[in-house]
Amino acid sequence: MTTTIAYSVGSFIVIVAALVLLRAQNSRFEVKTSDIVVAVVPVLVFLLVTGRLQKFEIGEGGVKIETAFVEASGSAIASQVAPLTGLPTEPIEIDAKAGTFEIPRLIERKTEGLSFRLGRGGYYYGPAIQEYLVQLTKAPYLKYLLIENPDGSFFGSASARDVAATLQSQPPPYTANDLAKWLNDGDKAALQRLSGFIGADAALTKQTDKAQALERMEASNVDTLPVVNEQKRFVGIVDRSRLSASLLIDVSKSLASSKSAGAAEK
Repeated sequence: MTTTIAYSVGSFIVIVAALVLLRAQNSRFEVKTSDIVVAVVPVLVFLLVTGRLQKFEIGEGGVKIETAFVEASGSAIASQVAPLTGLPTEPIEIDAKAGTFEIPRLIERKTEGLSFRLGRGGYYYGPAIQEYLVQLTKAPYLKYLLIENPDGSFFGSASARDVAATLQSQPPPYTANDLAKWLNDGDKAALQRLSGFIGADAALTKQTDKAQALERMEASNVDTLPVVNEQKRFVGIVDRSRLSASLLIDVSKSLASSKSAGAAEK
């Protein structure tokens, strides 16, 4: 039995037990059918979401729930993919010569992500990277570090704020110079040590359905996942809360449509 099933069945047992206890303490208290329905709701929701139950109906013309949950969870996540604000079209030059003159412009643009490309020799400079992260994370915008393969395809992402905090910790598990070296050398194994790292294997596509996206977030214990296109290039982020809200809206629309159709038939 999975944890979800255990919680659902447990909720049902606890509520029913409470109702029975109240009936035993007060003979005037009556356990009604509606009370049992409330108790069984947690189990029904789980069964509907997983597709193990296709229909739930009480009485003729009463409460009826068909495959709304299953249909909604099977729709694609395309409309929930949010491109990052202010993301440069090319990796920013962060070397000893460039300094930090780009920082004010990036803050003004409310930049949410910084992109890096692997294997560019001495292109990246540790102290400049640290200055970018420290200054940009003082504003509320920067959230992600995006790392691309030499061909521009998505390699992985990391939490900009967590990496900035790590670089400022004492003693840090890795330094900004280490980070620059890993990027310049294309050291993929080392880069996977970055805080909040999510690799390309966990990325979603716009065709991924909502149920699969939520399952992958749960498995990875994260609230956001990157999305890539057909060329494996980064296109945006999907957020758990936005995805869940979309799923509930789809369910509501499906139930309302079914109800309207049923009324029209009568």
